[in-house]
Order: sequence, then structure tokens, then C-alpha cells
Amino acid sequence: MGSKIQSFQTTFRTGVARPNLFDVAFTRVPGAILSDNKRLIQDEMSLRVQSVTMPGKNITTTPNDNAYGPSYEMANGISYAEDIEVTYILDQDHRVREFFNSWQDVVVNPSTFDLNYYKDYIGTMEIYQVDQNERNCSGIRLEEVYPKSVGPITYSMESGNSFQTVTVNMAFKRWVPLIIAFQPTKGSDVTWLGNPSHNTAPYELAASISKVYEITQKFGLSLPGGVESALGKVQAITQYASDPLTFLKRKIAHEISIP
Repeated sequence: MGSKIQSFQTTFRTGVARPNLFDVAFTRVPGAILSDNKRLIQDEMSLRVQSVTMPGKNITTTPNDNAYGPSYEMANGISYAEDIEVTYILDQDHRVREFFNSWQDVVVNPSTFDLNYYKDYIGTMEIYQVDQNERNCSGIRLEEVYPKSVGPITYSMESGNSFQTVTVNMAFKRWVPLIIAFQPTKGSDVTWLGNPSHNTAPYELAASISKVYEITQKFGLSLPGGVESALGKVQAITQYASDPLTFLKRKIAHEISIP
């Protein structure tokens, strides 16, 4: 019989999550600033993130005072963090800071102070837990994000050996988990849909992964680990998301036994 320490260690099949192993990527930004900043977004920004907060999720409640006996809280909705903080290390030309300032200018015109349409200034952002081999192990996608505030920069003669940073507060509507596909032939192992190596390029669009999540929510399907029937449902949903017409034709042909 092994010790409790050994038993504890075996519970971490994929290793302990380290707070300094993470990645941040913007998979969609307003087109008005994309062309001038594409290389910055693709190659540099994920390397310059000093810290980020992965948001939580809360069930909002209301007291039921009409109950006979002690009152209790009842769920009445869901809420996410109002915004999250991302801190970047700056170079001397402040390109990262200017990127977010330009994004804010898409939200509110700095000359006329006119507001742009909501759909024209929102983007998507992804936060990953990374392992020691720099593979993405888990992650979330923040939808409808935009820079709510770009923090000030403080200078000091006493900080000669440090580097300058800027903190950006990103507003968002909600976050969704990036879906993983269960592999029943390998026990409880999992892989990223469409990406078995777990390697996701910083600027690679994960639209198909997000789409699968939306469809599973629409049809009320769950994703329990190690269940073959659940994997079959996920595979069917994936086929439907990628090519709905062909998927439906095949299903109809199968049902009426057309060769």
C-alpha cells in the first residue's frame, strides 16, 4: 500500500499547473487596426505578457423570504467579472500600449467623440494554461472583448534596473471553455479538437472549437470523461458544425438504407 504522498502524486496525471506557465492570444481584433498590427499580434504580444487574470464565474442569487421557515438563496442568473487585467512588458516605442490606444480609438473617436457600433470594436481573446513543454493544456475564450482602460506609466529615478510595463483592463461579455475531445481508447486521455498535439498558434482562430461548444449547449449535451457514447455525440456534432448539409444527407441516407 502506497503512502498518502504517493497517492497524492498519482492524482496529477498531467502535472501540476504552474502560475508562470500561461499564454494569451487575441484571435480576433477590429479590422481597422489589424493590418497595421498583425505581426505584433502574431509574434510578439503573447511573449510580452507579464501577468493575466483568468476570470471566474458566479451564480447570482436572490433571497426567498416567502418560504415557510428559514429563508434561503435562489439562483436567478449568472455573472462574470466586469473586466480582467493584462500586464505587458513595453519596449521603448511603446508599440503594445499604442495598439490598445488605437483599439480604444475604434471604440470612441478621439476627434469627434462619436461612439462606434458595438460589433465593430469587439474582439476575442484566449487564455491558456501551458505545460513545461510549452503545450496548451487547457484554456478559455473570452468573447466580445475590448480595452476598457489602458493604465498610466510611472517613471522613477529609483527604478533604473527594472523594466516598464502597462496594464490593460479588458471588458468582455462572457467566457467559454475551449473544448477537448475524449479518447476512450486511451482511458481518460484528451486531445484538442482538430489539434492532437495540443499546439495552438498564437493567432490561430479557434472558431471550430468555440462552435462545438455552442452546439453542445444548444442540444443540451454534456461531455463526461471516458464515456464512449459522449465521444460519439461530440464527433457527430463536429461533423455537423463543419459541413451541416453533407452531414444531414449522410444521416438521412443511413436511416433509409440508401447505398
